[in-house]
This record gives sequence, structure tokens and C-alpha cells, in this order.
Amino acid sequence: MATTHWLGDPPAEHDALTSWALSRIAATVAEDARVDAVVEIGHEEREFEPELGGPFGSGASGGPASPRSGEARTFRLDGVSPALLREEDSDEPWAVLFDPARLIRGIGAVARAERGEGYVELFLVPHPLFADPADAWLPPGARGLVVRLDPITGFLLSATLHDDRGPLATARVHEMSVRDVRSSAAAGRVVARMARTMVEPVRLTADVAVEADPFEDLAFTGEPSARSWTVSVGGRELTVTGDYAPDATSPPAARLAELLAPARILSHLAYVTAVSATSVRAGVRPLRTFPLSAWAPDESLTCGFTVDPETGVLTRAEATEEEGGRVIFRHVVTALGARRSG
Repeated sequence: MATTHWLGDPPAEHDALTSWALSRIAATVAEDARVDAVVEIGHEEREFEPELGGPFGSGASGGPASPRSGEARTFRLDGVSPALLREEDSDEPWAVLFDPARLIRGIGAVARAERGEGYVELFLVPHPLFADPADAWLPPGARGLVVRLDPITGFLLSATLHDDRGPLATARVHEMSVRDVRSSAAAGRVVARMARTMVEPVRLTADVAVEADPFEDLAFTGEPSARSWTVSVGGRELTVTGDYAPDATSPPAARLAELLAPARILSHLAYVTAVSATSVRAGVRPLRTFPLSAWAPDESLTCGFTVDPETGVLTRAEATEEEGGRVIFRHVVTALGARRSG
């Protein structure tokens, strides 16, 4: 196996390192490294269970701590790989280490990025609306998640969940040996470019041709965002942003928003293959439901995406039925440029 990934060595500067790290995590969607590993999962002792579910969470705050509090468990894993974990969207407590792309949708910000000896350390802040309240490692009410990323495999060497009182749970890889690696650098570059839209603001205008999409309701309630478009759809012009409220935005409008900031789609994808230097096709992992991806809402669909290399936005996106190939959604950007003044 190569000693350096095709993305190159991690850069030293914070902003460049953040983009690189998101790219490396996203690239695991197009890779499959099969490994043997020993993982330890530990939880801090707490008298009361913290409530980290955020606005969509359930359960009363301040309830008794779960039996896992204060315990440590060791897992010996044979032949684990991202593809195997995505087949059933595994919820094993160690799955996040070997399928880190599942984290991308719930990231609100990367507060810190530092390069260490053989790893990149990231302090991830959960998004209050996009983070899954059932996520064991990045729920919306968490203070943050500190991860150490292995640049070669893209796996996480450790993950530590923090609440307001400090570290709450830690997963750590003690041993790891790589059996084999299957990857597509062409597909990896496309998904890596999509991932960087999370941290690269841009203002654009576009004309979008919408096909096979009931777009009569284009209600949009997103917060103002640097990633905004003025979009012409069906003779009407509207402004959309790449950040929106998933519980208060219609699916047609959310699909427009995910054209702008396609990073959050990546957590829902599986079996990504290259179609060209800028296009991929992918299946949808099962059971990934919170929040639904507007472009990958159901495992029975196959998705296709084409990115603009300069901005990372999608210039073509479609979802088709796996059986029969009927197009369910298709958006094509027919004109793309800098935001018009006024």
C-alpha cells in the first residue's frame, strides 16, 4: 500500500488543512480498505445521562446514567471495511472509525485543525439542525467531537465526544493492519470536491432546468448563507442558500440547496464509481434517514452527480429508480456565473 494518499500530504495552514481533511474523509466513500483492528470504547462515569439530542431529541434531561457509564469494552475486528459498514449502515459503536463519511452531514463547523505525527486532529462542532440526535458521536447537543484522522486510510484513529462537563466517550484504535485496498481516485476526487463546499463560501447565479420534479412548492426558510444562488426555475426567480432548515423546507427547495452545498449528500452514499473526471454514480445506503438527503432519500434509487471543479457545486444531479431506470429527479445547471450586482 502507498505511503502517501493521492490527495498528498496534509498541509500545515488551518484553512487548507480543514479542506484537506474533509476531502480525505469524503474520499473513503469511493474507497474500501479492509482491515483487522483492535478498538477500545470507553465512557466516563456520570451520575446522570446528558441530554444531547438537540431540538429533535427525545427523552427527559437529567435521567439516570446508562449501565455503560464508566465501562470500557474492547472489540477485535476481522476484515472490517467501509463498504461492509455501509451495506447496512451499521450502528456498531466503532463503525464511525472505519466509516467516517457518516459524520459529514452532521458537521456544523471545524473549530480546530492541527497536523500531528502521522495524524490530523480535528475538533468538530455539530450542526444544530443537521446532526442526528441518535448519533452516538456527533449529536446536536454535544460540545464537540475531537477526532484523529489517519491520512493514509482516511479512518479515524480515535474519537472523543465532549459535553459541557468534558470528555464523555472515547473510541480508540490500538492495533490496525491493512489487508487490501480498493479505491477509485477519479471518484474520490469528485466526492472530495463536493465535501469542500462545506467550508468554501461562494456567491453565484445560475439558471437551472428542473426535470421530473414536482417543483410547484418552492418554499424556502433557510438562514442567510454565503453560498447563495439566484435561480431561475420555470420562469420564476428566487434566491436560495446552501444552508436550510431540514424540518421546514420543501424537498424541491432542499434539492436546489444541495446543488449549492453538496457536502451533506455524501453521508448518504455508497458504492460510488466514476463516470468521468467530474461525474460519479452512487447507490444510497439504507436507513440513513435523519435528516433525509434531498438527493438520496431512498435506498432504491441510484444517484448521479456532476461537479463544477472550480466551485464544487453540482451542475447536474439526478436520482433514478434502481429497477427500470426511471428518472425521479433531475436538475441541470444551464448557466453559472458570479452573483449579479443589485
